[in-house]
Amino acid sequence: MNQILFYAISLVITLIASILIILFLRTALKRVLLDLCGTEERAHFWTVFSVIMLVAMPFLLGMGYHPTRQGTALFFEMANQVRSNMFSFLFALGAIGGVVTFFALVAPRPNANNAPK
Repeated sequence: MNQILFYAISLVITLIASILIILFLRTALKRVLLDLCGTEERAHFWTVFSVIMLVAMPFLLGMGYHPTRQGTALFFEMANQVRSNMFSFLFALGAIGGVVTFFALVAPRPNANNAPK
């Protein structure tokens, strides 16, 4: 196999893994963001923003990969690159989680005394 094919395979693996994880998290993320943002439009915007970041970050890192080895060494080089791509996914996810956590802590909560009866 040539190096261009391995390059494309590493990008495809990164995209598939990112999309599968996003499909798993998206519903819960949207509910949390709806609670924090207060409106459906705002929550939708931040959900889309988060999805783009969670796909773009590992994909951009993966685009910097240039295979140099041959044979089985190429396989392990590609596996290492996919690992790095998934690390960047986790970094982006952690950054988004940190921001959501911060705003969840400082967001005003309805007081039981002020709740409508």
